[in-house]
Amino acid sequence: MSKSTTFFLITLSAFYLIAIATINSHMCNDSSNPEACKKTIEKLKKEKEIDPNNTIRKIINFGLQKSLTLKANMTDWVRHRNLRANEHAAIKGCLDDMDNVVDDLRKTLKEVDELAEAQKAQKMQVFMFHNRNIRTWLKTAINNLLSCQNDDFAMEGLEGEVKQDVLRRIPDLIIATRLAIWTMELPSQDMNNV
Repeated sequence: MSKSTTFFLITLSAFYLIAIATINSHMCNDSSNPEACKKTIEKLKKEKEIDPNNTIRKIINFGLQKSLTLKANMTDWVRHRNLRANEHAAIKGCLDDMDNVVDDLRKTLKEVDELAEAQKAQKMQVFMFHNRNIRTWLKTAINNLLSCQNDDFAMEGLEGEVKQDVLRRIPDLIIATRLAIWTMELPSQDMNNV
């Protein structure tokens, strides 16, 4: 093991601890349940030993479970509700986006496992490759969530329970995904200043 690799991995772990400690609870303001969001952030801050890969895994699993629930609800609405044409079109478009989000989050979880293996094996180039892939999949997931929120459900004349439910849930998914990205990027940004 080279000294530079050891230094990098120790520094990276320290930056993850700093990243979690400096998370700002203002990111919870757009959440459907700001208090639960803030409590989760406070819980992360209080953990004595933080495994960055496990933290990312927890955040991504939260987003994946919420995405699967929303997707199941939308599928149920299409099958069992008498929807207007514009509601049906919005849900179908958003379902396509949610399929992509679920796929992106599942790919991210696999990449986190690969990242952890590369970290254990002290393979710096492989570690950085998986780190970039994780950030790419998470950013793609956010773009799909924003497409659902800002495109599919932005049609004129589209109001009511379906739109309200989707628009109430999407911000939580965006916040979780942004938190995962932020947790991945802060150490990289700080490493550039070392």
